Amino acid sequence: MSEAPIFVVGSMRSGSTLLRLILDSHPRIAIGAETGFMGAVAATKRIPDWAYGVDWYRRIDWSEDELDQRLRDFYAGMFARYAAGQGKSRWGDKTPFHSAHIASMASIFPDSVFVGIVRHPGAVAASLRKRFHYTFDEALAYWTATNLDLVEGAAGLGDRFTVCRYEDLVSDGEAVLRELMPAIGEEFSPSLLQHHVVQQEQGAPRVVDGSTKSREPIDARRAHRWVDGLAAADRNALETDVPLGAFFGYAPLDAGQRSRLDSASGGEWTLSGDDVATLRHRWRERVDFDDRPTAPNLQADPGELARRLARAEDVLARTRSRRAVRVADAMRGLQRRRSLSDVRAVWRVLRERR
Repeated sequence: MSEAPIFVVGSMRSGSTLLRLILDSHPRIAIGAETGFMGAVAATKRIPDWAYGVDWYRRIDWSEDELDQRLRDFYAGMFARYAAGQGKSRWGDKTPFHSAHIASMASIFPDSVFVGIVRHPGAVAASLRKRFHYTFDEALAYWTATNLDLVEGAAGLGDRFTVCRYEDLVSDGEAVLRELMPAIGEEFSPSLLQHHVVQQEQGAPRVVDGSTKSREPIDARRAHRWVDGLAAADRNALETDVPLGAFFGYAPLDAGQRSRLDSASGGEWTLSGDDVATLRHRWRERVDFDDRPTAPNLQADPGELARRLARAEDVLARTRSRRAVRVADAMRGLQRRRSLSDVRAVWRVLRERR
């Protein structure tokens, strides 16, 4: 069994939180809430808005290897303490934007292993549009850019990197996990298939990062619900603008149809980093692996910003109209002031039928 850190990477809305909860249910593995610590690492190495900010530490005769050693000791100590507090001996992290920091993480933690999770681009785009008000095209561009980072990182790390698909995880979870666990140096445990039970026993919050419910069992139906909400323009974009989807075995418009992973290393449910490198070479005529789409531009013109704000306000208004939210607001007012009018406000909400 390994003691190496485990880093879970993937785009937002890819199922990375579900995978984190599953791995965290293993008796030896602790992967807590997102930390984003690599943002702090990047800021430590490069001071913004200063002529000498790049490699500033060399000005006092520190090498990058020496700085990496200090960073490794510092952050590993933090994560190891968290794992020990959970009664576990192996730690990890899951943060979506860390897909852009794979090479740096691999260098700072040279014994680390990575698990990349991929989900159908249409599913990710539909979820980003609903939850974060991306346009569908923006979300597809984000999916492509993030998964190009994942491909590059996997191809450079060989057997230190393993890729799985969300759809396989929710429909054939045991098969996927029995293949994944040896790849990261662990034995399979039945507790992996009972994450909703284990997370409750561990005292995890009911709702965690990404609004994922920690105490709900895996539901394979979630993998396919997004298709029904697609407009004609969405379908056209999936058919024409996301060639990387086919690289991972996805049909453009059929959530349930996906080809077997093209693994040269013998995997049925996962790809090793070496598999990804081989596939990248084979697909170089169909996918431009060096052309990363521009990330969604939130510095939009005033009209576009106003439209985004209006959509966000509409969602907020619908949320605040829910009875449970209004009860909570009334109770907070009662706790602050405890006036007769506050008591009456709580009573009115409680008497409502819906």
